[in-house]
Amino acid sequence: MSSLPQDGGHQPSGSLSEGKDAPAATNTAFENTPLLSVGRQSSRCTDLNTSIRSRNDPGPSESNGFYRVRQAHGADEDHDDLAEAGSPLEPHARQLDHPRQEQRLNAKPPRALSTKQRLWNTISKPLVFLQRDGENERSPLEKDLVRRLDVFLLTFGCISQVIKYLDQTNISSAYVSGMKEDLQLNGNELNYFLTFFSISYCLMLIPSQVIITYVRPSYWLPGLEIGWGFVTALIAFAQNANQIYALRVLLGLFESSAWPGMMTLFMYWYTPLELAKRMGFYHSCQALGSMMSGALQVAVLESLEGKWGLRGWRWLFIINGLLTLLIGFTGFFLIPDYPNSPNPRSLSSPHSRYGGWLSNKHVEIAEDRLKRHGRTDSKKITWRAAKRTFRMWIAYFIPMLYIASVLAPYGYNYFNIFLKELKSENGRPRWSVEEVNSIPILGNGVNVVFVWIWAILSDLLQTRWTLLVAQGVIGLIPCIIMSVWTSRPDTTPVSAAYASYFMTYMSLGTAPLIMSWLSDILPQDSEARTLIVGYSIAGVYAILTWSQVLIWPASQAPYYHYAWQISIVLWILVIIMCWLLNIIDVRILLPERLAAKSRASRQGLLSSTETPEDDE
Repeated sequence: MSSLPQDGGHQPSGSLSEGKDAPAATNTAFENTPLLSVGRQSSRCTDLNTSIRSRNDPGPSESNGFYRVRQAHGADEDHDDLAEAGSPLEPHARQLDHPRQEQRLNAKPPRALSTKQRLWNTISKPLVFLQRDGENERSPLEKDLVRRLDVFLLTFGCISQVIKYLDQTNISSAYVSGMKEDLQLNGNELNYFLTFFSISYCLMLIPSQVIITYVRPSYWLPGLEIGWGFVTALIAFAQNANQIYALRVLLGLFESSAWPGMMTLFMYWYTPLELAKRMGFYHSCQALGSMMSGALQVAVLESLEGKWGLRGWRWLFIINGLLTLLIGFTGFFLIPDYPNSPNPRSLSSPHSRYGGWLSNKHVEIAEDRLKRHGRTDSKKITWRAAKRTFRMWIAYFIPMLYIASVLAPYGYNYFNIFLKELKSENGRPRWSVEEVNSIPILGNGVNVVFVWIWAILSDLLQTRWTLLVAQGVIGLIPCIIMSVWTSRPDTTPVSAAYASYFMTYMSLGTAPLIMSWLSDILPQDSEARTLIVGYSIAGVYAILTWSQVLIWPASQAPYYHYAWQISIVLWILVIIMCWLLNIIDVRILLPERLAAKSRASRQGLLSSTETPEDDE
């Protein structure tokens, strides 16, 4: 049995005897035949050379792990083709390949697909848009793994993210739908609701990222989700601002690990060609949650207002809490944990009581994908890893970039407040409560579309920084317009403000690209990746704990004094930092990664040259 070519080079186009790496059995069968002396005068010889040589050239399929199997039997398949065509080599080919032909004659016809398999194919076909053309070279088993991850892991994450953001943003929807009047909130209580949430969220985020490396994510993430479902439902029965402050603290503690935990899991299960699209799809569910919040509030106000003596905004929290509990329980079965320690409730085996969705072969190929792309599997975060990460410059650069890109367009969060505070010439509100909740739905629709566009382009073009800069340039335009409108509202048309808010939604796709870039930069250091994700998000909420009251106070809405000017500075900072990081990445980091990947590939190639026959 032959081994893979050690140099990975291309065979010269000559006679078969010159192909040093051709299978030994093939050379023996053909080297003494008259056909070899004819050379290029015979088209059949040319076809034969090309066929045999192609079996020894490492092509694109080599990367999917199935090239070795195909190489081991490739020559035999060529002999079958020649024999059927009436080749002069037919006696040799038939003598060499007789056992295989007999095996094929005795082979049973393929089994018909079961109802479960047909249902699975129907469900997974629509997910083809998540794949790029280069991924078609993957093996059928690897494609099936990715489809299963999309159907189960990604779907759970997206639904959970929608519910999470629904719970997180409903405080603003409730504020403009009766909470302000019912609880007599006349100051900056809405800002403090967000501040108390941000403080607890920030404090728990990094410890949660560490805990997730010790406790199975399939226990930790759903457990926290069930906790915040109960807390969300309890907000419906709050009677004053102080009670909501306490509940918002608990809500921040429970929700802290949802977004970074799922982003971390994606880095272990998806490859660089797949990651940005999935992260973008997951991240866009924040906008879907906001859209649902406004739509749900409108539906609740129309159907449940006053039902059982409860106001519509209270029913909103009750419904959200029940939905969260339902989704949380499914996470115990849908989260696969890590490739090196899969969730037993997700594995399908004869002895499994749960009927899982992953097989052991799927897990094996998932680990192979990590090695193929130079990535390490999950490791427990120790003090040594934490100190090493603390000394890395990238552990500060990425969080700063992430914080600036999130806070620069942050004014979109106050679109409904902007609409509520606008007055007509007679002093009455320009928009009704239903319109205040429904108009931002269109903006969130723009957000969803553009997050997908940025993420798909990032994987398709394999670039992160150019698309981040493009979003920065787009984000600058509405900030400049709003800076003018807030300072001169009498001379600047309000239509410019409307257009600016909607344009801001086009620049909210930075987070998936930054996290994908982080995964590209640190493929070999899973502990640092996990911690840096935590640092980044914790930094955002640490700043939000005080910046909202100072920069975006509800009492100044909609004419914020200097909020949009600060956003201009942040967008300029994002553009400069992306440009600098790209220079460092291309000139220093990328060559180091390629060298490390080359070393790992050579080691994997040497270890993969043994075949089952060699082991025997």
